[in-house]
Amino acid sequence: MPDNTSPDSSWMSFVDKASRFLQKTQEHVLQGINPGGIYQGIWCRDAAYILRDWFLSGNIHGTMQQIYQIWSHQISSSNTEKLVYGRGSPEMKFLSEVAKEDNEKQFEGALPTTIFQAGFSEIYGQKPDIDSTALMISTSSWILARSLKDRQQHISETPRAAQTIIASEHSSDFVSALLSKVGITDPTKVAEYVVPRMLKAVEYLFSRDVDNDGLLEQSHNEDWMDTVLRAGKIVYSQACWILALSNLSSLLSQLGRNDESENMIRIADKSMKAVDQKLWSEEDGCYLDIQETHHIGGPYRTLTQDVSLYLIAITENTTSDSLKVTRKREEDKESDAEERILDQDLHNRSLRTLDAIKTRTWKEKWPLVTEVELKATGPWILKPYEYHNQTFWPWTTGIEMLARSRFDRVEECSILLSKLASEGHPQHIHAFYEWVNPITDHPDGSFPFRTGISGIRTAIADILEKIKRESSPSPDRSYRNFQD
Repeated sequence: MPDNTSPDSSWMSFVDKASRFLQKTQEHVLQGINPGGIYQGIWCRDAAYILRDWFLSGNIHGTMQQIYQIWSHQISSSNTEKLVYGRGSPEMKFLSEVAKEDNEKQFEGALPTTIFQAGFSEIYGQKPDIDSTALMISTSSWILARSLKDRQQHISETPRAAQTIIASEHSSDFVSALLSKVGITDPTKVAEYVVPRMLKAVEYLFSRDVDNDGLLEQSHNEDWMDTVLRAGKIVYSQACWILALSNLSSLLSQLGRNDESENMIRIADKSMKAVDQKLWSEEDGCYLDIQETHHIGGPYRTLTQDVSLYLIAITENTTSDSLKVTRKREEDKESDAEERILDQDLHNRSLRTLDAIKTRTWKEKWPLVTEVELKATGPWILKPYEYHNQTFWPWTTGIEMLARSRFDRVEECSILLSKLASEGHPQHIHAFYEWVNPITDHPDGSFPFRTGISGIRTAIADILEKIKRESSPSPDRSYRNFQD
């Protein structure tokens, strides 16, 4: 029988599922920027997803305050805060140590893995993980660039008398007015505080390219999968780095710092070329990590779901990105970033990678975080279908859904959202849990896991904006309207 399903009808099916999902998850979003459940500290990588969701949900003041707060914990040899490291490192026998002055100098500019309320922070591995710092650069830059652009447009379109009324109305909220006065919620003042720190963080991350080939190197457990023991040149970590550079470039351009903005783009372009040259496997038809010889996880050629973040990174701020922040020329016109598209070879490699992820990691339509059973894990020994060992993670499935939307894979986005929203399983929503055993369909881990919820909601925001843009003129199907 002929397939009567059109892209438009597929997107409308997605819209219906997305609307229900946003309504069911809204109450969990603004309860904190910690991941939720048993996790009481602030994980910087998780906060990067949660804060973007906060911003898209309209909690602007809260978002600004938390960005300011997180960057105040940037590692520095002059800090008095206690810093421990090494608990996830096999090189340190999975034992933590208090960082000494020479360690803090070595780590200077990075963000810790976790910020605890008890007055200390932790680096989980032997060195700061790449994604915690890079993703917070990306999110902070993206939010500040949008805020500054929106503010400029609002001021230019609002008569002076109306601006006075708005200011007086806002000042009636004493707490918000007080925080704004000290610069914690004012985007301009937050940018003044954060941008120098983000540039310092870029210096730190740049130093992780030890052999100057454009790719950052890491040791075991220096990314989000804190048991998989990846070491070497990891595709996911390069994606985080490229996202940081792309969005920081947009912010610097918004601030009129065009030379610095262009420098970020040059570094990002070098990294993208290096990924294409060194991490593309023609044999596998996808991007794959290059593991170091001392790597103790495995197998070596394991395809992981988080490779899909690279497809997001290379389409960030391009025509495929519905929520892009465009850079500006000196004459205050939108730059060529508005028209940027992927070249045909890169586009084809991206499609082949999506096909490989579907073929190799989708098991009975469950998208798994690792395609095969891991040979070794640590510091915890994982059974099959436990935690990172061939399980379903809503957080990374949200990333994959966004990657597929950037390449118009409509039906696949709908399939993934059905799994996340657990339609047909009214007793629980998979997305509320940290991970799910694909054999028993038993959800496990932290609950509610805000990182997963916010990651999915952010993907939905991008997709809904895409649908709105491509179906215009049409009823407003924006992210905020679906939450009402």
